Amino acid sequence: MIWFVDSGVLWRLLDPGHPEREACLSLMRRCFTQRPEFIAGINAVVLVETMICLVRLSKIKPGQASNILWNGFLKSESRVAFFPTYKSTLKEALALQCEAEGVEFPDCVIAATMKENGVAHIYTTNPRHFSGFEFVKEAVDPRHI
Repeated sequence: MIWFVDSGVLWRLLDPGHPEREACLSLMRRCFTQRPEFIAGINAVVLVETMICLVRLSKIKPGQASNILWNGFLKSESRVAFFPTYKSTLKEALALQCEAEGVEFPDCVIAATMKENGVAHIYTTNPRHFSGFEFVKEAVDPRHI
């Protein structure tokens, strides 16, 4: 089963000094085992937001942040599904933005990617941003598992 992983989870996971890292690390260990419980799904928005958080908020140098993101997560193609963002994805995200008051556009792009690819589950630090979409069956914050 594929679970989308939001940038808030990925950022906390990859920042060695983040105070909430352990909960996200504990979750992702279930993905990176010999018999994974789930495959992590991401798109370009998650990748870009994670990189920005690592550099701006965690104060990690861009080269080091790139290395952490690649070697610590993306390199494992059998455990990480990278979904493309098409023009149709952006069109759907704009439609979702109109019906989802208070949900930021990057989250609508993530939701549109999930909808296009039949992914109904997401690990996120903002479950309320996704739980209002009819096609999202579960929006779970790993800090509260």
